[in-house]
Amino acid sequence: MKGILRFFLAVAIIALLLLGLYLLFPPTLPYDLAIIGGMVVDGTGNPWFRADVGIKGERIAYIGVIPAKEASEVIRGKGLVVSPGFIDIHTHTDRGLLANPLAENYLYQGVTTVVGGNCGGSPYPIGEHLEKLRDEGISLNFATLVGHNTIRRKVMGMKDTPPTSEELAEMKRLVKQGITEGALGLSTGLKYVPGAYASTEEVIELAKVAARYHGIYATHMREEGLGVIEALKEAILIGEKGGLPVQISHHKVVSADLWGASKETLRLIEEAHSRGVEVTLDQYPYPATSTGLTVLFPPWSLVGGSDELKERLSHPETRQRIKEAIVYNIVHDRGGSDIGNITVTYFQADRSLEGKNLAEIARLRGWKPTPQNGAEIVMDIQLKGEGSAIYHCLNDEDIERIMRYRGGMVGSDGGITIFGRGVVHPRNYGTFPRVLGYYVREKGLLALEDAIRKMTSLPAQTLRLVDRGGLRVGAYADITIFDPQRVIDKATWENPHQYPEGIAYVIVNGKVVISRGKHTGELPGYVLRRRG
Repeated sequence: MKGILRFFLAVAIIALLLLGLYLLFPPTLPYDLAIIGGMVVDGTGNPWFRADVGIKGERIAYIGVIPAKEASEVIRGKGLVVSPGFIDIHTHTDRGLLANPLAENYLYQGVTTVVGGNCGGSPYPIGEHLEKLRDEGISLNFATLVGHNTIRRKVMGMKDTPPTSEELAEMKRLVKQGITEGALGLSTGLKYVPGAYASTEEVIELAKVAARYHGIYATHMREEGLGVIEALKEAILIGEKGGLPVQISHHKVVSADLWGASKETLRLIEEAHSRGVEVTLDQYPYPATSTGLTVLFPPWSLVGGSDELKERLSHPETRQRIKEAIVYNIVHDRGGSDIGNITVTYFQADRSLEGKNLAEIARLRGWKPTPQNGAEIVMDIQLKGEGSAIYHCLNDEDIERIMRYRGGMVGSDGGITIFGRGVVHPRNYGTFPRVLGYYVREKGLLALEDAIRKMTSLPAQTLRLVDRGGLRVGAYADITIFDPQRVIDKATWENPHQYPEGIAYVIVNGKVVISRGKHTGELPGYVLRRRG
């Protein structure tokens, strides 16, 4: 009897020892995270297929059939689309990420990578900015371009003259510095000063520097309304002579006088392809733009900066010339003759005007809502401090034609927001879900697989982002999981601070950042630098 007791006691001791060893050194499971039973849309444009996705560390380890017991954590994907994380190729998130590294307004859209430095404006120095983001931590991946306006302003100030040979050499040096520090290419904002003062030849010379480092040329073209055709030809020429790919930023036609011109712009892009020039584009799916009120001013009036503009506006004859130019732009460019189409979004000197359109402001002053009175309001705002606005000046036909173009991508042209603060464009909250919910599900304009390709593999390919933008073994586990029957934007013109619906999970470099529609607080994002 004692022998039997000793035997069972020994067995119990061994079992306890084994249990202790198991608790101290648990067996390693094949996967840290498995997404089970989802509809996999891999980003290539190929049809979706049913599969499980296994993640180990920051990479995708397996796509196939995975028993749930083989993963430390499981996400049930039944009825959900599993896609690569969305890449927003055109943002202005550079400084906003330092203030709000959680980037909720992008992650709730399913965006896992944002590209800053667009429209000619970038941080300086780029390397220092990237290191600060890396050290402080961000919830999504960030890449940037080097901005032409930024370096021209640093070298030449707000002069409207051509650069001297020394100034051009210094700008070339700064482009090289930005790209060797990690920028993916060169951006211009030729609608904005001081970039507007640059000749085509100046930009070509700077583009050649970016080309030597396999960078791209992304451009907010010189004109997007009257003059859009010539501006596009200039952009293509810069790519052709500079020897690098061209990315047309937020492609659109803003002048009602030219609505329908997207037929010709897309034809020109195809013609460039036939000559061996790589040209792609991005767009946001809304019929309104958003930028500073200075786009209504003639470029000559902005030479020297805001102080000199104020001086010019103090002289009646010069003010009248500026007013006539603004009226022309309201009628023929961004206003469509109706100043009610222009809504002030930012004016620090008088926040009560934010959210009001120029017609409403005119009536508050006892004025008729005419383009002439709209111009007076715009000049008054600029005298008291710079302002920004939303301009309702696009039409659906052009938006849809551009969206169908195979070489087109999705870009929000937005920034990092603080929820509920300020008047912002709905694109900051709804760009990607709007494409999926409205243009894919409701309108049937795009197939789901085509839309996902525009949001993932195409921007990754354009930017030369290695192992991003696709669901394949070995790729980084940037993954967005959404309900195709529910995904939709909720942000409106009246109430833009609304997160979209239908984005269930977002994974960045293998870490879950959005779980069941809620931000986890994780900061797994990487700074993505130029490689090679």
